[in-house]
Amino acid sequence: MKTRIIKTGFLCAALAVLMPLMPLHAQTDKPKINFGFGGSVLNRDMLWASDFAQLSRTHLFGTARAMGMGGAFTSLGADLTSMALNPAGLGMYRGGEFSLTPLVTVAHASTDGTSSWQSNNRVRFAFANVGVALNIYESGSRKLTSLTLGLGLNRVADFNNRYSFSSESLFDPASGAYMPTIGDIFTQQLNSWGVRPNSSNQLLMPDLHPSVWPAALGYDGYMVDYFPDGGANPWGVARIGGNASVLHSMDVVNSGSINEFDISLGGNISNIVYFGATVGIQSVYKRTAMTYQEEYGYFNTNGVAQSLNRTDGTWQNLTEQLEMMNLYQRMTIDGSGVNFKLGVVVRPVKGLRVGVAFHTPTYYSLDYSYRAGITTNILKTEDIASGKSPVQGVQAGNDSPTASNEGPDSWNYTSPARLMLGASYTFGNFAIVSVDYERDWYNSIRVKGVPRYNSLSSEDYKSEIRDCFQATNTLRAGVEVKPLPFLAVRLGGGYTGSMLKDRTRYANQVNGGMPVTCESRYVSAGVGLIFSRSVSLDIAYQNVADKLSSYRLFFSRDYNTGDMQTWTGAYDTSITQHYISMTLNFRF
Repeated sequence: MKTRIIKTGFLCAALAVLMPLMPLHAQTDKPKINFGFGGSVLNRDMLWASDFAQLSRTHLFGTARAMGMGGAFTSLGADLTSMALNPAGLGMYRGGEFSLTPLVTVAHASTDGTSSWQSNNRVRFAFANVGVALNIYESGSRKLTSLTLGLGLNRVADFNNRYSFSSESLFDPASGAYMPTIGDIFTQQLNSWGVRPNSSNQLLMPDLHPSVWPAALGYDGYMVDYFPDGGANPWGVARIGGNASVLHSMDVVNSGSINEFDISLGGNISNIVYFGATVGIQSVYKRTAMTYQEEYGYFNTNGVAQSLNRTDGTWQNLTEQLEMMNLYQRMTIDGSGVNFKLGVVVRPVKGLRVGVAFHTPTYYSLDYSYRAGITTNILKTEDIASGKSPVQGVQAGNDSPTASNEGPDSWNYTSPARLMLGASYTFGNFAIVSVDYERDWYNSIRVKGVPRYNSLSSEDYKSEIRDCFQATNTLRAGVEVKPLPFLAVRLGGGYTGSMLKDRTRYANQVNGGMPVTCESRYVSAGVGLIFSRSVSLDIAYQNVADKLSSYRLFFSRDYNTGDMQTWTGAYDTSITQHYISMTLNFRF
């Protein structure tokens, strides 16, 4: 089928009228026309400001005790969570402790106004915390009462979730308006780049920029075609009728986490002032497998695809039609980071503790890889029109190479700085009430190193982050009650506001528009069982509800006028995560 459908000359004339023309997004060095592209499906060959913001959003798990109290542990101590939150809490240890916290994650997603496609559930097992506290200095007569060394591994972010849905764009014969298809985007990109097939009618992807690989795959899958008589814009959609209803299906599977190895030192001054510091070394891994599928229906013509001649208003049957296209993209982030944490807790009066902690930005170095593939199914319209059964289809498609940014071409950026304030009150041995406030400056994210092939500079990222993102506020609260000497009952919760200045504007942002978590609510509960002076068991449940920012699957926009050219509707996805943890503590 390498002899393209050029023989159907009427299509060329029709496409010249039908197709909006536009170049690629900001990655192009010298775009021919001032147009850009955005949406969740596009621009996956590199990291954007939204990716850095989403990677910077952490959710500390720690021990089951801390999770049961909603993570409100800035002023509380004698818990291995302190290393990753406020290391001053280590100063409250008067002995040693070892703890181990396995974690089960169950995630479920839903997208408003859509129907289900693939699974929206994901279950994973991991470790939330493994650590040890060692009392290395003890004095009963000096102001420096004790020093405690802490070593631990804490999970600070979890990416394991999946959201999948289908949504249909129905063709209206009365208006004749075309329904959005990613094939239109592909032709616009290829025209913008000035891409041409070689003498063998091939597009060799190693010779193309990775951002146009999906479009080149569309050519391999006979979704788009090259028309030599098309002038400066010879690319067009040849096998999707203008009378097509489009079923859009999306499946996004995220996996991975950020784990932090903490080296901490906490001190105690006269049992009144506690201080501490932590060096945190992070390991980052995130993999996203994204499948986008379109299916085309032509119900007003008994399943036959037609092309509209806008000049005379007549519809003509296509000789071949696309039944389905399936685009698969895989993105992998792998890297490491380092940060520093400082903290102080003060006991001004009996029962009251006031704490403050500051986390420096985390300095990251990240490798990134990208790969794509496409499959399509093509039918002959004459078979459909004649009612032949079964209808014979042709499968087509291809896979791209793998684009990698690593070594000297890795990505380097700094996450937001964090400030935490907390206060708690202990009612003897009966109850504890704790409240935390946290501020994270997402507008201070800085991209320090950019791969050589990327035309966007650090200043471009800085400008987009400043324009789109803002600092967030987080409130956490928790309570612990001990109705019996060996039993503790815990409740907690928290809320984090949006990192986006304007959610609506962000959804339509060229070179952006990818969903980020803009709101989080969580509640938790737990119990603690004391078996002896040296052994205890904590169990916690935490429910986290994340709301993603609105996003479009794809769109193209005229920079000069601001007008949308090809676009899908906006989608709102929510992800609910259920965490169940259990901590086994050994004190010595």
